[in-house]
Amino acid sequence: MQQISTNELPENLQKLLTEVQRTKTPLTVTHEGKPLVIISPATIQPKRANFGAMKGSGEIFGDLITPAVSLRTWEVLH
Repeated sequence: MQQISTNELPENLQKLLTEVQRTKTPLTVTHEGKPLVIISPATIQPKRANFGAMKGSGEIFGDLITPAVSLRTWEVLH
């Protein structure tokens, strides 16, 4: 992992960011010799389509057609 101090960062920022992206190697930014932040390349995952995204993830338990309770227990039918 490459290291650079905060004093050197502004003048080389664009070059360093391009290098991090190209080599996929993180860059540690130090302040007074101590690690301050790590710059690492972004991992971009392909976007899934919203429509059909849950396809195949559901599971049916039991009978879907018959009522869950007896029709005699429904007050609205009386």
